[in-house]
Amino acid sequence: MVGIDIEKINRFEHWTDEGYERIFTKNEINYAKSFENYLERFCGFFCVKEAFVQAIDDDSLIYKEIEVLHLETGKPYIKRNEYIDSILKEKHKNRIEISISHCKDYAVAIVVID
Repeated sequence: MVGIDIEKINRFEHWTDEGYERIFTKNEINYAKSFENYLERFCGFFCVKEAFVQAIDDDSLIYKEIEVLHLETGKPYIKRNEYIDSILKEKHKNRIEISISHCKDYAVAIVVID
């Protein structure tokens, strides 16, 4: 199962803190805002959430439950929790791999579930 999403970073320029809090977790918000170019991070996280929804083929998923964290090496991953585990169990899948990339204008993410 594969999902991919690309978004324009400027889409997030006028979001308020309340807007971020509806979609992103505290960990994601804190991580993104620790960078000068934090909009790239928010856009990348959003792309992961969209790509995960595509890969699972279920648009009723709760975006805030799909949390992107990073290993010490910087590699991003989707945090496993009861919500994610129940979705994977239902689809008879176990592993999630993600990749995020961004430049000045766009962010893209791919999610592979097997």
